[in-house]
Amino acid sequence: MFTAGEIIKQEYSKIIMSKYPEYRASWPIISGFNLMNGEYGNYIICIFKYTGNNSIRTSTVVTFSVENTGVSTITSSNLDSVRDTVFSSFHLSPMDSVVIISKDGSNLQSELQKLLETHELVMGVKKMKIFLSHKGIDKPLIRQYKQTLDVLGFDVWLDEDAMPAGTPLHRGILEGFKDSCAAIFFITPNYKDEGFLDTEINYAITEKMEKCDRFSIITLVFTESDGKIGEVPELLKQYVWKQPCNDLEALQEIIKALPVKVGEVCYR
Repeated sequence: MFTAGEIIKQEYSKIIMSKYPEYRASWPIISGFNLMNGEYGNYIICIFKYTGNNSIRTSTVVTFSVENTGVSTITSSNLDSVRDTVFSSFHLSPMDSVVIISKDGSNLQSELQKLLETHELVMGVKKMKIFLSHKGIDKPLIRQYKQTLDVLGFDVWLDEDAMPAGTPLHRGILEGFKDSCAAIFFITPNYKDEGFLDTEINYAITEKMEKCDRFSIITLVFTESDGKIGEVPELLKQYVWKQPCNDLEALQEIIKALPVKVGEVCYR
């Protein structure tokens, strides 16, 4: 009888070999791991410590508790928070993996899908751009935000950089949204809900519906020196918007709202 770790490895290998066979020598879990696992209530927690060496593998039984999971009971609704706590408690790296499956195996496929999405980002085969939606007249302001986000390590989509001359606008914008994990709408008094701006809002809403928590719609309302305030387009009013007092506060709101985060602090 196969163990939970063996089943996860076998089923996940099938997925990776069908989608990314060229990465099999370096893909997390597939290319080698040490296993730490244990039961906690009705669930089995498997920690795959990346080694990149398939010839040597160890397996260790771990005692899970409130202290290293953050909860007294694991449920289908807190799996992600438990996963985050386990990552922190065991000081895991991005190449390591945590899979939490119910003892009846009913959530195996959803866990494998989440594992795949995480590793696609870690391996760099799935893009996580940040789309900057704005009125052309505000380009100087937007360039400053792009430069700051670039310095912080984010991959920013800005039309003048992302679309070469001759690119069909609708196609270029659509591809930009599909490659993005967030759209930031800079609502200045110049921003009007018309033309391509209206299209961008619709694209963002579509991405939000498809990607759910993996896509953020971030709306920032700006006030000009003469007191004029940007007006939030009707389609964006269903989402929370912020009215920062300055650029630093706006940047803080952006970072808090993004579904992704910058890496651990370390020396250059």
